[in-house]
Amino acid sequence: MDTLHIIYMLIALTLGTQLCRFLPFFLPKNLMDHPILQKLNRILPLVIMALLLITSVSIPQDNQGYPLFGAQVLALVSVVISYKYLNNILLSVALGILNLNLLLWLFS
Repeated sequence: MDTLHIIYMLIALTLGTQLCRFLPFFLPKNLMDHPILQKLNRILPLVIMALLLITSVSIPQDNQGYPLFGAQVLALVSVVISYKYLNNILLSVALGILNLNLLLWLFS
């Protein structure tokens, strides 16, 4: 990819992100209080975490990769448990990354 295309892509992503962030300030209040938008606001973090989970876990093939799969599953369990008790997503993700690296170090 050309450098100019990368710059255009970054500008487009920045504008799209800022548009999504500032759009609620310009929309009418009764539209923002719609039940569908309220439900989407509650469910969206769970959907994003599920998509990250589906794309990040590598399922072993041909009897190889089971230590990596086991470490990923145990790290995900630690993330769920820490989020349930600590209720802090940043700390839970950091603990999950730490657990994954420690488990990979132990398994290998």
